[in-house]
Amino acid sequence: MSQPTQRAEIMVIGAGIVGLACAWHLQRQGFEVTLVDPEPPGAAASSGNAGLLANFAIEPLAHPMLWREMPHLLLSPHSPFHLRWRHLPGLAPWLWRFMQRANRRSATQATQILSELLAPSIDDWRHIIGDLEDTGDLLQQRGSLCFYLSAKGWHEAQAEFTERERFGIKQERLDARALAELEPALEGLAQGGILFPDACHVSDPLTLAQRLAERLKGRGVQLVRARAQGLASHAGGVGIDTDQGPWQAEKVVIAAGAWSRSLALAAGDRIPLISERGYHLEFSAAKELVSRPCSPGEYAFYLTPMQGRLRIAGTVELGHNDDPANPRRLDYIRRHAESLFGPLGEPSHTWLGLRPSLPDSLPVIGPASSLPGVGYAFGHGHLGLTLAATTGRLLAASIKDEAPDWLKACSATRFR
Repeated sequence: MSQPTQRAEIMVIGAGIVGLACAWHLQRQGFEVTLVDPEPPGAAASSGNAGLLANFAIEPLAHPMLWREMPHLLLSPHSPFHLRWRHLPGLAPWLWRFMQRANRRSATQATQILSELLAPSIDDWRHIIGDLEDTGDLLQQRGSLCFYLSAKGWHEAQAEFTERERFGIKQERLDARALAELEPALEGLAQGGILFPDACHVSDPLTLAQRLAERLKGRGVQLVRARAQGLASHAGGVGIDTDQGPWQAEKVVIAAGAWSRSLALAAGDRIPLISERGYHLEFSAAKELVSRPCSPGEYAFYLTPMQGRLRIAGTVELGHNDDPANPRRLDYIRRHAESLFGPLGEPSHTWLGLRPSLPDSLPVIGPASSLPGVGYAFGHGHLGLTLAATTGRLLAASIKDEAPDWLKACSATRFR
C-alpha cells in the first residue's frame, strides 16, 4: 500500500551546518520549513572540521603555482595531498576542469567572488549565534595563525600576503620571536608567520549544529529523518521521493553537501561535484598546546583548541565516498604534528569526513536552471563552516529574487 504524500512549504534537504543556516534564515523570513536528513543534525562533515571561520581564505585551490607544485603533491611522502589511483578514471574529468583553472585569470576571478562571500561571514555567524541559547564560549575570536617552517615556505607566503592585502584582508607578519611570544609552543620551529586577527573559531562544531537545530525545532521547523532520493516537477511545486515516503513542497533547497550531485542531476543540472576526504585526530592530553587555530603552512593541517581537547584536522584525499578511512592519512597528520611538538599521547578520537568540492573553489548558491522551485546551497569545499551563515542569507535572498548581481558567479549554469 502506497504511503500518503506529505506536504511542506519549503523543504531543505540536508541538516549539516549549511542546511541548518539556510533553514534559520528562511524561518526568520516567515516560511514554514521542513528539514530532511537521514542523520542527526551536524553529524557528517559539519562535526569534524577544523572549527575555523576562515574569513581570510580568498585564494582558490587552483592557482598558477599549482603546476610547479604538482610533482611534489603527487609523489612526496610529505605531501598533504593523496590520490587513490584506482579511482583516477572517475576523477579525471574533475581534475581536468580543476587544472584548467590553475591560471592567473581564473584564479583572480575566483578570488574576487570568494572575497565577496567571505567579507560578511563572521558578522553573519554572530547574527545567528546571538539568537541561540546556551552557547557559552562556543565562538571565540583569538585570530588564526599560519606559520612556515622553511625559508622557502616563508618567502613564497609573501605573494599570498600581497594578494590578500589587495582585498583588504587584515593580517600581520610575525617574525620567529613574535610567533613564540604569541604561541610559546612554536618557539624555535618557524621562520615566520601570518596572524589573521579577525578570524574566529568554534570550540565545538557539533555543539553549534545541535544548538542551531534545537532553536529551529523550538520555532516550529520540522526535522524529518529521511533520505531524499529524487525530485520531479509536481503541480504546485516539487515532488520529493524519500525512503520514508513521498513529499510535495512549494520550494526545495538542496544543501546535502557531498550527497548533492545526484539530487541536482534530478533537478536538471550536471554539477561536477566530488568529495575531498578530510581527516582529523583529537588529543585530550594536548588540549592546551596552542590557544588559537595554528597551521604549519607546509603541512596543510590546522591545530585547533576545542572543548577539552586539541583537534588536528586537514589534508586532502581524493577517492570514493564509500572507501574506508586511510590509516596513512591519519599517520601523516600525527607524524608531522609530533615532529614539531613531540609526543601528543594517544588520540582520543579519529575521523574521516567528506568535503563537497567544485573545480573552481566556489559553491553553488541559487536556483536550479531547469526545475522551478529548486535552489542550491552546496559545494563549499574547505569553507563549509565559514560560509554557512552567509550562504543561508544569500539563498534566502535568492528565493525572494533579491540576491546581489555578483552571486551569478555561483550559479549552476556556469558548468553548462
